[in-house]
Amino acid sequence: MKTKEDIKLEFAKLSAIDQEQLLDELLRDYETRGQILETLTDEIQKRNKKKPCPHCASEIVYKRGKQKGVQMYKCRSCNKWYSETTGTPLWDIKLKNKWQSYLRCMEQGMSIKKTAKEIGISIQTSFDWRHKILSSLAGFTPETLSEVVECDELELALSNKGSRNLKRKPRKRGSDFKRNEASSEPTVVQVVTAVQRNGEKYLKAVESKRLSADEIAKAFNGRLKDKTTLITDKHPSYKLFTKKNPTLKHKLVEAKQYVSKNDKNVHLQHVNNTHSQLRSFLNKFNGVSSKYLQNYLNWFAYGSKLSGTKETIKLWLTTILASPQAYHLFLQFKENAVNIRT
Repeated sequence: MKTKEDIKLEFAKLSAIDQEQLLDELLRDYETRGQILETLTDEIQKRNKKKPCPHCASEIVYKRGKQKGVQMYKCRSCNKWYSETTGTPLWDIKLKNKWQSYLRCMEQGMSIKKTAKEIGISIQTSFDWRHKILSSLAGFTPETLSEVVECDELELALSNKGSRNLKRKPRKRGSDFKRNEASSEPTVVQVVTAVQRNGEKYLKAVESKRLSADEIAKAFNGRLKDKTTLITDKHPSYKLFTKKNPTLKHKLVEAKQYVSKNDKNVHLQHVNNTHSQLRSFLNKFNGVSSKYLQNYLNWFAYGSKLSGTKETIKLWLTTILASPQAYHLFLQFKENAVNIRT
């Protein structure tokens, strides 16, 4: 990638007319990108008419003028003021004009440090923005899973990346870990992955040495509808889980075959492909701390939905503005990072 200095040198080689034309085009592009956020905010205001109070969820509210072009409201129930962006990741952000550029960097899979350098913000701000955005995706996971669902778990090493208080000796290689059944503390994280045949994905991180039926039940949290066909390998915990939930249909696949001998439609190809994509996705970040893993799983699942879509940045911003509890989730996340123990 060319640096700013390289671009300046190239720009200096252009004629005065070409320089003027290029500057006009860049200015129009910058203004257009800034208008996307304003347009979306206006659209959501018209759609909501009166936004419910993010503090007490009351709908007995009234408009109370505008502040810097943003609609303000006052709640009659708790008597608190709030704006159209209160509770969303954009609340209390001073550099909103850089968010679209930031989302573009996220779309390209840039690291927190590289993104900070690219758009001119601090590394801490880059970290906070990323997790504010990812906190908004928590409410966009599938509420139900039905029809045919492939399910399997992906085992990852428990990572304490960034921790200054390690209670164990550091590993010399990221992949150099053992399950260590004798240890009282888990050394691995299980990513329970469910994929519907229509492509809908649900991923849940569980800190567990070996997945149990109760942990599977807590991971799904009632999402599997009655009469759903659950396809798994011969892991005994899945057998016990479906035995405790007789409304589910359970079909098994030999671990070495990936496809049932009797029925070619009974396979785990979609979930295995998802695991392969997930590994590639996580590798770009040189490892993800386990306490932040769930946020990245939500990002991966949401990004899969947007693959092949042209207006990805617009859709990201729509999701962000439609997440009234994202800021509170982010604060909870900072105080006590995402708990992956069921």
